[in-house]
Amino acid sequence: MAKSESDNAKSDRKAQVSAEMQSIISSLQKGSVLTKVRSRGRQYQRYFYVDTTSLTISCSGSRRCMKRSDRSCIPIRHIAEILEDDQSPTHQHKSVPSFMVVVGEQMKHLNFIAPSTNIKDMWVRGLRFLASKRLVEDPVKQEQMWLEDCFYKTDKNRDGILDKDEIVGLLKSLNVSSAVAYDMRERARGQKLDIDDFITLYREFSKRQELEDLFDIYSADQVSMNVSELSEFFIFEQHQKLSENKLEDIIARSEQCPILKAEKSMSRVGFRMMFFLPEMNVKRPECRTVYQDMSQPLSHYFINSSHNTYLEGHQLYGNSSMEQYCRVLTHRCRCVELDVWDGDGGEPVIYHGYTLTTKILLKDALRAVEKHAFKKSIYPIILSMENHCSVEQQICMAKHLRKVFGDKLLVEPLPEDTTCLLSPEQLKGRVIIKGQKLPPATDLTDSDSDEAAEIEDEETQKRAKESKKTKEKLAQEFSDCVVICQAVPFKSFEESATKGTFANMSSFNEYRAMKMIANDAGCQYVQHCAYQLSRIYPAGSRVDSSNYYPVPMWMAGCQVYSLMLWCFLNSRYITKRHLIVSIIY
Repeated sequence: MAKSESDNAKSDRKAQVSAEMQSIISSLQKGSVLTKVRSRGRQYQRYFYVDTTSLTISCSGSRRCMKRSDRSCIPIRHIAEILEDDQSPTHQHKSVPSFMVVVGEQMKHLNFIAPSTNIKDMWVRGLRFLASKRLVEDPVKQEQMWLEDCFYKTDKNRDGILDKDEIVGLLKSLNVSSAVAYDMRERARGQKLDIDDFITLYREFSKRQELEDLFDIYSADQVSMNVSELSEFFIFEQHQKLSENKLEDIIARSEQCPILKAEKSMSRVGFRMMFFLPEMNVKRPECRTVYQDMSQPLSHYFINSSHNTYLEGHQLYGNSSMEQYCRVLTHRCRCVELDVWDGDGGEPVIYHGYTLTTKILLKDALRAVEKHAFKKSIYPIILSMENHCSVEQQICMAKHLRKVFGDKLLVEPLPEDTTCLLSPEQLKGRVIIKGQKLPPATDLTDSDSDEAAEIEDEETQKRAKESKKTKEKLAQEFSDCVVICQAVPFKSFEESATKGTFANMSSFNEYRAMKMIANDAGCQYVQHCAYQLSRIYPAGSRVDSSNYYPVPMWMAGCQVYSLMLWCFLNSRYITKRHLIVSIIY
């Protein structure tokens, strides 16, 4: 009896939540005025609403919204995340009801301010609900949603019908062959297509003859394919022997017809949809994740790295943004740069020094890094700290590092018998600070230092002076945060080999690196990189955020090749296929 009452209570709560959400969705359909905030703080008001037919966020109130409605709409299925004001770095210091919508693979951030907290909560809850409904793995539903998006994007006047001109534009966007395009135009001549007509016509013309032939070979009746026949297809065509349970699962996820699905059979359409499943990926299953040996020293790996990560656009007057850290980390970048300078009120700031670039607080950037650091990769992340701060603000910087990252921050000294860098496997989930490190404590006291000045050993005097000079500029608290990526100036390969350690790390601009590689075909550079990390960064003349050609540096063994990933996230280049994957050198 108690169980029945509990079930009834759950059902009532579920119905109540459903009714409440339906009310929220209805309110989003009606829309509200929101203030959109651009990256440099410019604000403008627009009337935003949710079009539940095309499942997009649309706006009105500007000429662009009317003339380019297709570009001003945000497909809900492209929403990656919705952050509220306490999570959004743009407005977290202002008491305004704001939220951020993160859109697409490029992680574009759209910032909004609502008129009230209630309206903000309505948008956040409603969009999260709609976005979750669009996240499906079923390939049939994925194709259906894609075709619906194509249709509604082409339907300029939003009447739910495509005329001849709209059909021609849609065919171009679908990149169909000229023969298919001609046949579709002829079929559509003199009539208009609604969404169902369009999907039916598309599927008719998108048939692949080679798949039809394969289906006919393995299907006994050439109407449906059962588990046994599908098993034969995998054995003879894919060279894979799958279990009966796995085959039934493939049928369940590919077949559209509920009757055939119940019979554990697959139609021609289901057979075609099967090729969109992850199992049919051309890569071997074991190669779809990190499959390389990750137990070698860190110096044996290429590391996806970003230069001036915080900048959007121009290096002299571009915008500094915490969103850039979110974007590059979402694309599996493992080394980000922070140029830290003294800020107002004792708070360190990040910006491109001596330029017109905007400033952001260091602690806000660190929070953004912490939030996204291990979402896409569990392997260690390196924070390349370009330290331009006073000793007082370095102490503040160290406090922020320890507070934000906690136990993730690598601060514990390595065992004395360590002879090489730790491996990515050993450093999983750790945050590594690259920066200057104070030399080991010596036995020299104040009185001893005077005595040292009388020592004839020039090397001892030199080390004593350098130690004193470094201590005057570097806070012990920040130095303690640096363990294995100790930034040191590079003098020669001979000195690095005899006096340096595996924990040292030197940086070179692209021109110096190419000159060093050209001297002896890169042999010394390769030997250097075998035990110590090195970093290459773009020349200062690249103020337009262009990039150097990294392949020669890769061939010489350079692990950390810092590139302007801001450019790559808006285009396609080698990095899309090579930098994202951990590769053993």
